[in-house]
Amino acid sequence: MNIIGNINKKLIFDEDEICAGGENDIEEVIRVTPVPLPEDYIEFLKQISGEDSYGPEFEVEDEGLSIWIWSAKMALEKSEELNRPSNQKFMSNAWLFGNDLGDLVYFFGTGKDGFGLYRTSAGCLDLENAEKISDTLTDFLVHGVGIDIATGL
Repeated sequence: MNIIGNINKKLIFDEDEICAGGENDIEEVIRVTPVPLPEDYIEFLKQISGEDSYGPEFEVEDEGLSIWIWSAKMALEKSEELNRPSNQKFMSNAWLFGNDLGDLVYFFGTGKDGFGLYRTSAGCLDLENAEKISDTLTDFLVHGVGIDIATGL
């Protein structure tokens, strides 16, 4: 499914931020991730990871909150940036792929509710206390599953 072409009506984004490509960066993401990445996420990366793309920012309608889903290049940079000794346990069991332009980061991993898309504080990367948003990126961005969690504090 083309996620970009079917984004949930609650999510507003600038279509000019969408740039396909980034195959080398996507291959690197697949190579270095410590967790199996869902196919819908890989397909989404192909839609948003073109040259000089940082990934789209989705504004949640009527919520005053933004969700930034990083391009493959940006996800690699953020992974390197956050890969500190204090974060080793988390980083070896999760793949970060976005943030809320604030304190929360989004990741794929296995938390207390099984594998899926979660969020946690960037200042305290933690699998055990992370909140599950949805099972898949498609559920989240297309079907709107977990938007209420992502916008709640």
